[in-house]
Amino acid sequence: MYVIIAGGGIAGSSLAAALVERDHDVVVIDTNPEACEALYARTGAVTVCGPATEIATLEEAGIDRADCAIGALYRDADNLTFAVLARAHGVEQIVVKMRDPAYEAVYRSAGVSTICDMIGLFRGRVLAAVEEPGLEVLAPLEGGQAHLVMAEAPHDWPEAGVRVAELARQGAFARDCVLAGILPADGERIVLPRGGDRVRPGDRLFLVVHKEQAGAVARLLRPGAAGRLAPSPA
Repeated sequence: MYVIIAGGGIAGSSLAAALVERDHDVVVIDTNPEACEALYARTGAVTVCGPATEIATLEEAGIDRADCAIGALYRDADNLTFAVLARAHGVEQIVVKMRDPAYEAVYRSAGVSTICDMIGLFRGRVLAAVEEPGLEVLAPLEGGQAHLVMAEAPHDWPEAGVRVAELARQGAFARDCVLAGILPADGERIVLPRGGDRVRPGDRLFLVVHKEQAGAVARLLRPGAAGRLAPSPA
């Protein structure tokens, strides 16, 4: 894909490096000439020095052939301007880094396809760390109504594991929680679980959980909870 990133700061430069590594064509726009030179030397991404909120700069970056435009500027107002100009030039996939949630509705009306809510993500992860230390929030969903979380299966669970079908019948899991993936403790490939698969001690679980049930799910995954699980057939 041909990707244009507005902003060569920490977020923009790290994203550029990751995209170049995956063989995408990347152009980064930044107003700092030294930052542009350093970014090119470090990542190999093409850089354009200038304001990403001006049409001439975007045209120099090749906005008319971009498959994706990413706003990683510091100010939401600048990311919004960049997004509007990108949409006007026919870019269909537009991603922005949002700092102020007050901009969310405006971003959506401007045609932004993906909004990364930095404050919401930070808030969700901190609250989870304080209130439910067994769950690591990876991303809030739909304004925080639910969360994508990661948790580790307790080490005192049976060595043979607990069947996914059995786990799905346990309290909070049965109501407002979906087990989306399992990363085995002894493997590197995520398993998309089916009822007959087993969760073993130390496995990492990727869950979508309603915020109201996060506490109950965390309690079920704490050490000592194995005794409350119904036994799984061999």
